[in-house]
Amino acid sequence: MTTATSVGIDALRQMRIAWRRRSVADMEWFELLYRVYITALAGGFLLVWLSSLVTDAPFTQSQFATLINDGPRCVGFVMSVVWFLGMRSGANGGPVSVEEAEVRHVLLAPVDRASVLRHPAVQRLRTMAFTGTLAGGVTGLVLSKRVPKAWGQGPKQWIICGAVGGAVIGASFVVAALLVHSFRIDRRIVTAGASLLVVWHAASAFVGSHVWAPFNEIGRFTLAMVHASGMSAVAVLVLLTAIAVWRAGRLSIEALARRSALVSQLKFAVTLQDIRTVVLLRRQLSQEHMREKAWFGVPAAMRRRTVVARCLRSLAHFPVRRLARMVLFAVTSAVSLVAVWRGTTPALVVSGLALFLLGLDVIEPLSQEVDQPDRTDALPVERGLLLAQHLLVPALSTIPFVIVGIAVAYALEPHGMTIIAGFLIGVPAALAGVAGAVINAVKGAPDPLSEANSGLYMPPEVSGMTTVIRAAWPPVVAIIGSTPAVALVKASENGDNIPAALVRTALGIGMVCFLTAGWVRQREKIRAAFRNLSNPQNASASTSARKV
Repeated sequence: MTTATSVGIDALRQMRIAWRRRSVADMEWFELLYRVYITALAGGFLLVWLSSLVTDAPFTQSQFATLINDGPRCVGFVMSVVWFLGMRSGANGGPVSVEEAEVRHVLLAPVDRASVLRHPAVQRLRTMAFTGTLAGGVTGLVLSKRVPKAWGQGPKQWIICGAVGGAVIGASFVVAALLVHSFRIDRRIVTAGASLLVVWHAASAFVGSHVWAPFNEIGRFTLAMVHASGMSAVAVLVLLTAIAVWRAGRLSIEALARRSALVSQLKFAVTLQDIRTVVLLRRQLSQEHMREKAWFGVPAAMRRRTVVARCLRSLAHFPVRRLARMVLFAVTSAVSLVAVWRGTTPALVVSGLALFLLGLDVIEPLSQEVDQPDRTDALPVERGLLLAQHLLVPALSTIPFVIVGIAVAYALEPHGMTIIAGFLIGVPAALAGVAGAVINAVKGAPDPLSEANSGLYMPPEVSGMTTVIRAAWPPVVAIIGSTPAVALVKASENGDNIPAALVRTALGIGMVCFLTAGWVRQREKIRAAFRNLSNPQNASASTSARKV
């Protein structure tokens, strides 16, 4: 390394130190601590609530044997999916992102590029490993509560091994992306190789136990089965991590420049809890584009119904990548609901979140209408009615994904009752996922009667809690939709009529969905009524407001 390069690297380090000091100095510590307090309070309450749900009976001997035999292969399959996503991210220019100024003024300067990019690469690795550690630790905690100590290791080892396995899986996403990006592997080759890897592990997990797959040893380690082979697999991944970080200097400047602006906007949207903007920016980061040629044409009978035809045309142009992602969400939900049937009640949270994400894609036509209020304002129809008309097609479009979920559930539980229970559980769960997504989309719609300073009269405690509730309510609605699976378990344990119990629960979920549709239709009138109650002077303004 030359002297000039050494001076440049030292200057870069000093610049980063100064930037961190300035960021800390400009930070509103009271506001930051309050946000941390609210987040910790909400997260702690959620964790305690989830822990209280784990009142399931301990594993039987056969269930524990199934966990030991099939669990590692299932974890390996999950890791293969993570590698697929990471390799695709690397082919699209990920996963590292730097500030736009650093791209323009540092990466183009006469300094060692590897020394510049290794720092954000390590930061990205650390973030994903930490996220995986939390997820793996919680999973280990849930499993430890159902495993008798006499049959395996203690809770500590389950939690530690789960946390380490989760860290490995989380970091694998970044490792796969860095390797693909640094070696500049063609996207088609990446897609084919990653798909083959997923199919390989799917065959090992769901077809035959005799099929060996490379990530199964990581699964053994995650499930507190520490063997030499598992440690060897972890060592290989550590070696791949070192190679990926060492080759960080080979990342494309063009890709970094494109991602820098998008990532900055993404961070800002996350800060504002704007999920819709986050979804759009993620699509831009992955270079996801709508199909030019439609999958199907709109039937002639539907073309007269303008809103229905508009929704069908939008769904007909969904790209393969988005459809595959939606199928993955449906499969995840089905597997989670089967886990609930087998005794792991907290898995319904995973099912609800997966269906919520599925709903965000399904309601794309509605979201586009919300994104363009200037166009809806110019139409001679009430906004609430227009938005409500966008609910029919998304609700019906969940049927294919429900069928996919039922097929997966039947493959795991091959019984005749699985099909009946699948429809009675899957349909309301999917509709609740759509309802949660609809709430998330519509609550961000513009309110022509709103006051700019309406939130100034609320104390900080109330305002902060209100923000948390607004952000959490849509996924909570989606999670509630998966509760019929719990009703199935209780009815089976008590010897009740299973279809009758599922129908009763499904009717309750249907009522929630019906109320959501009514809220979308009457949202502006309801808000105007509450505003007039708090300030009667606005009554005349509300009644004279133009209907759009």
